[in-house]
Amino acid sequence: MKLNKRYSRSIKSNLSFYVSSTILTIMTLFLFFMMNIAGSAIWEFGDDFFETQNLEHANFSTYLPISETEIEELEEDYSVNLEAQYYSNIETDGVTARVFKKTNEINLYSVTEGEDVALNDEIIISEGYAVFNKISLGDQITIGDKAYTITGFFQRPDYLYMLQNEGDSYKNVTTFYLAYVTDEEYEHIGGDNCMYLVRYEEDNQADFRKAINENYYMRTYISEQENMRIDMVKMQAEMFTAISYIILAVMPLSVVVLVIIVINRKVKSEQRLIGTLTALGYKKGKLMHHYAGFAMIPGLFGGIFAVIFAMIFAQPFGEVCLADYEPMRIECQVAPVAAVIAIVVPTVMYVLAAIYSVNKLLKKDTVLLLNGNSEQGERNYKNMLVKNKISFRIKYAMRSLIGNPSRTFVVLLGIFLGSYIALLGYSFLDTMDNTKQNMVDKMGSFEYQYVLNELVEGDPYGGEPVIMSTMENREGEQFSIIGTTDSNPYLQLKDVEGNNVSLDDGYYITSIMAMLQDVQTGDKMILCNQLTLEEFEITVAGIIDNDMQNALFSNRENVANIMSIDEDISNVVMSDVELDIPDSKIIQTIKKADAKEQFQNMSNQMNVMVYFLIGIGAIICVASIYVAVNMLVSENRSNISMLKVLGYKDNQINQIVLNVNHILLPIGFLLSIPLVFASTNWFMVFLADFIGVLPKAYVAPMSFIYTAVLVCCSYFGSLFLLRRKVSKVDMVESLKGNRE
Repeated sequence: MKLNKRYSRSIKSNLSFYVSSTILTIMTLFLFFMMNIAGSAIWEFGDDFFETQNLEHANFSTYLPISETEIEELEEDYSVNLEAQYYSNIETDGVTARVFKKTNEINLYSVTEGEDVALNDEIIISEGYAVFNKISLGDQITIGDKAYTITGFFQRPDYLYMLQNEGDSYKNVTTFYLAYVTDEEYEHIGGDNCMYLVRYEEDNQADFRKAINENYYMRTYISEQENMRIDMVKMQAEMFTAISYIILAVMPLSVVVLVIIVINRKVKSEQRLIGTLTALGYKKGKLMHHYAGFAMIPGLFGGIFAVIFAMIFAQPFGEVCLADYEPMRIECQVAPVAAVIAIVVPTVMYVLAAIYSVNKLLKKDTVLLLNGNSEQGERNYKNMLVKNKISFRIKYAMRSLIGNPSRTFVVLLGIFLGSYIALLGYSFLDTMDNTKQNMVDKMGSFEYQYVLNELVEGDPYGGEPVIMSTMENREGEQFSIIGTTDSNPYLQLKDVEGNNVSLDDGYYITSIMAMLQDVQTGDKMILCNQLTLEEFEITVAGIIDNDMQNALFSNRENVANIMSIDEDISNVVMSDVELDIPDSKIIQTIKKADAKEQFQNMSNQMNVMVYFLIGIGAIICVASIYVAVNMLVSENRSNISMLKVLGYKDNQINQIVLNVNHILLPIGFLLSIPLVFASTNWFMVFLADFIGVLPKAYVAPMSFIYTAVLVCCSYFGSLFLLRRKVSKVDMVESLKGNRE
């Protein structure tokens, strides 16, 4: 007898198992590939673009201007590359254009389509805004009272992630864009804003910053690592890559466990055949090699097809994941190492499972294998409830569930995985929507927050004056320090326990800052003045319930002391109405409505990926349940045949045999809920490092219903597909001792 002849016959008779287990392997590996491709694409493009366009190491602004001659002296004295960047913010019909004067050395722009400006009535604009608003080359765009002809689109390395303001959480390509005109036209526009771009050639940042502050009074300083417009590119690449390997560790391995259990039971179901082959003189190694070939099929084909599908869909899916940025012209590819891992890991694990199962069986006595009694000595559930007068169907169901724990686990795992993936997708959307609706209000009741480019005494513009500055810890991580009064009508500060906070009691940090810096009430903190680099030690008096601002609050006197100014001086104004403050006096206007819109945009951007997750969840649910219930039918062919002999109809047999797992449906769904909340919370904590906001995991009631309906449809759909297998079982099956 040649064992190789069994391959085609066995594959044909177990085709549904091989197809469904291969689909499971493909789907889970495909999810890994998509995240990995997106992370690699962002990383490669960002690194190359930052280098070729000479990205800044930091930017800063000063109260006193630095002349060209002084810039040259600073470059020589401190071994830096320093350049002034002039720009003007011009609002026209609710849309803000940030018009730059060209730089020659740092943050060089790249014309991605069309041509650079040559005439004074020509303009180039940021490509993301043009794409979103369907603007074409040759169109006219109005800035102020003048219309310009668009000759090209461009990208800047410090604006790949298009934030209008440094404190924003999400890009804005709806009412904000960048622009360049000729130098002559820029002088006509009259831009009055200036920041300085610096690249360090040596490790002398501290000395340079101190010199700038002593001579020119530094107003702001933002390093490359703390600039969200830059760092978000690197961090999101890290995020996608990290998530891909978490998916690889959790999802495919969960499916691997499911398939391994099925392989184990299939090998055990052939114990009589294995006993016969052993009696005929087949060696252990030969038998293990034979069954390893069967187990290799779903892993090998699943991995290969997953790689093929990933290569086909890499570009379109990668572009979806890149939608947060300015249009990146990149070629998304499957990394060779990831492809090898995807093929080898599941294949090896399936093969090892088969080898282990065969080896375990071959340790049994050959006579027991020939009689199909390899489980002799193990607990037998066939007589469970034999004296109980409950119905036959209930007895059969309980014996089936309890007497076959591994099979029950496979069904439960399939329901759990499908529920988990689908509900996880909904939870991401619901969490962002809940943040927009509820958490933004914890910032305060103000509608406008004006950050001034000057220090003012009293309240010349109306509203509520506040002191605000950016501080650092010793690791260079930045956060805001805010000085105000308990009577501020726009801030009703409460601690995490719901108690009112008095800023006269000392320094309070927000809950997101406490999480990001691992600080608790009573801990000591070292604050470093970002401008003077002077250090202060404070004691945390409490934690404010605010996951929207990475900030420290105290009274005006304390904050003024740290900033080395009088406590009557302010640089921020809060208001519930729009104030009449000259544009030349404003660095940034923060609108609460804009914050809500950012979260809405973030939620909208996630829709494609979320529905992709939900679709994957449905497929995994159908395939895994099909695998499990198919195993149930295969292992109960003799019982099904006997029921037919006893006169039961196919629909009655379906109710007895296939419906035993109904109780697992709500259990699997309920078990997925706590893990969904834990996973969403973990992801949001991970995201908090990037966006400075900590959304709390939330799932809307309707999302539970949608997921439950989806899982039920997947479950009952699988059962419907398996009904034909029950109808194909012949009555003579019950008379066979060995189907092979």
